Amino acid sequence: MALPIRFQEHLQLQNVGINVPAIGSATLTMESDKFICVREKVAETAQVVIIDLADAANPFRRPITADSAIMNPASKVIALKVGKSVQIFNIEMKSRMKAHNMTDEVIFWKWVNVNTVALVTETSVYHWSMEGDSQPVKMFDRHSNLAGCQIISYRADAALKWLLLIGITAQQNRVAGSMQLYSVERKVSQPLEGHTAAFAQFLVPGNTEPSTLLTFAVRTPTGGKLHVIEVGTPTAPNQPFQKKTVDVYFPPEAQADFPLAMQVSMKYDVVYLITKFGYIHVYDLESATCIFMNRISAETIFVTAVYEATSGIIGVNRKGQVLSVSVDEKTIVPYIRDTLHNPDLALRIATRNGL
Repeated sequence: MALPIRFQEHLQLQNVGINVPAIGSATLTMESDKFICVREKVAETAQVVIIDLADAANPFRRPITADSAIMNPASKVIALKVGKSVQIFNIEMKSRMKAHNMTDEVIFWKWVNVNTVALVTETSVYHWSMEGDSQPVKMFDRHSNLAGCQIISYRADAALKWLLLIGITAQQNRVAGSMQLYSVERKVSQPLEGHTAAFAQFLVPGNTEPSTLLTFAVRTPTGGKLHVIEVGTPTAPNQPFQKKTVDVYFPPEAQADFPLAMQVSMKYDVVYLITKFGYIHVYDLESATCIFMNRISAETIFVTAVYEATSGIIGVNRKGQVLSVSVDEKTIVPYIRDTLHNPDLALRIATRNGL
């Protein structure tokens, strides 16, 4: 039976001159499917290497010393952090666009959209807009449930009304995940247990306006779960989305595995979940039904983004393999119908996507 997904290798970073020690979350960032940014030392010189995935054979190298470097998701604009100083440069214009000295050290940062960088300190979360001379604006204070956590992710919905900070800690031979969900309009935080999450817009059948959903996965001592919930109160005449919870299966040989990365395909309304041990799980967003799971990498995939070309997920593993997984339009409906024996879901997915 043909698989419902397409797996593709796009690039081996070692083949374009990236050294293995630089392939890791401390030195490599990928804010979107357009650029990979690597900090590495070449003969005692600190360099920042930018790989444009549309022209991967020609990496762009510059002697830049920085503690962290993140490329804008869409344009040749780079944010650099040195100590408490954060700066944004336009690479093509060779000009500095903005700079700011933070009071506290930034321990995690991310572009949340093409215009905004999120800056996370030990105590708070700030958003820094590219517009004008605006300074970073404090969005919220960190919840006590994230104290002592290593911050591994930050997510926001498209309207920047819902913000989510994610951290992990080692607890009794396992990795525990803690999240803080913050409503900008209500100025309230909610602590949640989870390792990875993503926001999505979903049009509930019969509703006129899309609902903002949060999907998140967790592994606790009792097992793995995937949750899909609506955030906020639906505005009339919208009906609320019925929240879903399903088990996330971890094979017996993967006792220490946990959910690590998540992206949602807005085209197919499916959730791509990747675990620390390199397993991919694909879920239907609406019903939280698991469509497919398989191991795609023996190495940890430590960074991911939405792969726009196929509405899939793209990631980089520790060996430097750049790979993507997408729904296969030709096979997903027959696979759900004939292998999963779920004609209702097959029909829903076919109807939703015109397959």
